[in-house]
Amino acid sequence: MGRTGEAGVTTAKTSLERIPRIHPATALRYGWPVLALLAVLWFPFDWLSTVWPAFGIPFRAVFRNIHDHFIGHTVFFLLVGLLVLTYLPAVRRRPQWYFPGLVLAALVQETIQALFRGQAPAFTDVNAFKGDALGGTLAFALWALWLVVPLLRRVPAGSRDPALR
Repeated sequence: MGRTGEAGVTTAKTSLERIPRIHPATALRYGWPVLALLAVLWFPFDWLSTVWPAFGIPFRAVFRNIHDHFIGHTVFFLLVGLLVLTYLPAVRRRPQWYFPGLVLAALVQETIQALFRGQAPAFTDVNAFKGDALGGTLAFALWALWLVVPLLRRVPAGSRDPALR
């Protein structure tokens, strides 16, 4: 609906008037897990391993070669993906939001790592991106499977094949 102007003419609402207002306390209440997740995801662990040797020893043990680096990124983005799907229910039904967000998170993560190494982001670490993509996709597939399995168990009693009993 529009508003009535000075001459009785109805004017359309502007796009800003149609945006739902969210109270900052509500946004913080539901948004803090996502902010915490992004802080962990985008923290420069590679840099931390160079300035804090006690952290660097186990970090280098996990990320010691290209294969382990791939596995580390896969597991990390699997956990990140599962947490995102847990705390952002709207994304569960909208893969068109989840997967571009996953790509953006991976690009930002690699950018931060490069900047803390004193380098320009080159996005040439295809191995890390493959691990990120595999972990995030696996998280989405596991979440979908988690939702489907209970539905498959709810088969009505009359529709079951007597030969399978």
